[in-house]
Amino acid sequence: MKKLLPILLIVALLVVGLLFLKRSGPGSPATVWEQKTEMRVEAVAFFDEFIQDETGANEKYLNKIIEVSGEVSTVRSGSQGSVAVVLKTNDPAFGVRCRLDQPPGSTTPTFQVGESVTFKCVCSGHVQDVEMVQCVEK
Repeated sequence: MKKLLPILLIVALLVVGLLFLKRSGPGSPATVWEQKTEMRVEAVAFFDEFIQDETGANEKYLNKIIEVSGEVSTVRSGSQGSVAVVLKTNDPAFGVRCRLDQPPGSTTPTFQVGESVTFKCVCSGHVQDVEMVQCVEK
């Protein structure tokens, strides 16, 4: 048994190393803008799906890479140059909140209320707004 322990340890380290290389090696996307879009939606219909069946919408959209299109209703600038854009829905108080995560070296974009935009994001669920994170403008 004592002779097997070093061999098992080496095999375990090799497996962990191979998994790490596969996950972070060349060609494996690390950021949203490098990943393939899984689905495309319109903000109004997207929001309505969460209102009508939040559980079903979570199963369909949660943690997926989604392109969401719509009309800008609100723009909020945060600390350190962060920007959150809320897309208009049929609800006068809530919408689809897209928190921008800009690629390195890019400038902070500006958006105008009423402008049509498309963002590529990760859906993180519904609180009051449908929350989208790591967004980049398409």
